[in-house]
Amino acid sequence: MSGSLQHWAAALGLSLALAGCGNSSTDRADNAVSGAVRAGVNTMHAASVGHLRAAEARDFIAAHPEALVLDVREESEWNGELGHIEGARRIPLGELAARIGEIEAWKDRPVVVVCAVGARSMDAGRALAAAGFQQVMNLEGGMVAWRQSGE
Repeated sequence: MSGSLQHWAAALGLSLALAGCGNSSTDRADNAVSGAVRAGVNTMHAASVGHLRAAEARDFIAAHPEALVLDVREESEWNGELGHIEGARRIPLGELAARIGEIEAWKDRPVVVVCAVGARSMDAGRALAAAGFQQVMNLEGGMVAWRQSGE
């Protein structure tokens, strides 16, 4: 396959995976990575999603104002009991593939991905890494841990 065709196939696989062509959000992220592998795209960075505990995330975000805090929860969760991190941007996991262009500027900048407990954000982080985002970190324990660590 030519290079541009490989990238197109990987992007298509990512889009389909995040659009819900799988049994779970984990399947969607795994399928996105698998699609990139089948297309022959180097996915070494796909496994490079970092992890931050809540206290570490607080310090990291304070020290890196250029970082994007990406919340992948639904609107009801964003506005719900756990609230959201000040300055975060909300793109629900199910919309991430279609809206990834909105965050292209952060491909080479830190991205801290957040959800309620850390599962969906890990899926989103894997998908972002597969799409070429270089500095992706998952907030372990999500907003539950964030709130427990105090604000």
